[in-house]
Amino acid sequence: ITTQELVQVYGVDAVVEADLNGGSSSEMRGFFSGLIQRAARYNAKKGSGSVTLLLLSTLPNPADTETDENAEEDELVFEASDFDAMAEKIKDRISMLVKANVPLTPTNLAKIQIPVPRPSAAENVKRLALQHVEDLISMSDGQVWLDGELAKEGRSPPLDSTRSLTRVGVGADTRTCRADAPALRTVVGSLRFEFQQATDVLNSSNGASSSSSAEGDTAKQVRKRDAFLLAMYQEADGEGRRLSQEVVALLAAAGGHLDGVLARGARAGTPEGKGALEGLLGYVEAEVPDIMASIDETLDLTLEDKEMLERVMR
Repeated sequence: ITTQELVQVYGVDAVVEADLNGGSSSEMRGFFSGLIQRAARYNAKKGSGSVTLLLLSTLPNPADTETDENAEEDELVFEASDFDAMAEKIKDRISMLVKANVPLTPTNLAKIQIPVPRPSAAENVKRLALQHVEDLISMSDGQVWLDGELAKEGRSPPLDSTRSLTRVGVGADTRTCRADAPALRTVVGSLRFEFQQATDVLNSSNGASSSSSAEGDTAKQVRKRDAFLLAMYQEADGEGRRLSQEVVALLAAAGGHLDGVLARGARAGTPEGKGALEGLLGYVEAEVPDIMASIDETLDLTLEDKEMLERVMR
């Protein structure tokens, strides 16, 4: 009987405090490890290749429990003694609240970023569900995070780039691997930064006073994010792109060459976006076939070839 089964059958109250605080971590690590180790490689007699194991995990959405959790927490009023085990700086701030007759509720504490001394029952359920995610991530070759809120906004795919990463093809022993090809590293160096910038400016613009310059910066960063999403998007039933085509698509996004089609409403996953990108790739292929063939053969992109590709796309 696992900790997870106890929770599912009897509820979170059936789990001892040590397990809630991470005591059952080794149990789940062993379970995940047993799953992952089943992935293997075929021998040469069987045609070589590898077996890829894809693990799907659904995490609780904070919005699903937000109302109930807030209703429960707002009924709580902590005592100053509940914070005795915390840092002196926090205890000093608690003393100031007490002197000002401010109730020590979770809502008031959250406003000034003071952690609650003990989580609510709703928070315990959520924490237990998330407890082993880091163990799973540490043993896998990467993760793709798909966010329901992004899907509601029309993002296709609803990819949270700030929490998605890959460890496949990274390292000194993978020089011939397409995933770590020098040509790709040349054009994706700032990709995660661009996505994070878009997220940051959107978050900072919510509730902030608007100005033409701020709105312009936000639109510019979001447009670049959308350009990269358009460049990376491929149909699930497609044949996949060659390395040279991936390089051209990402180079076009980084250089602003997709801004025009974005302004006309093309997005990742739309027929307009697909048609625009296929047209671009076909045009570049016809103009500089030698460069495209060189990228596929050498997995590299020289400075001269990069400049030529940029001139062709202008």
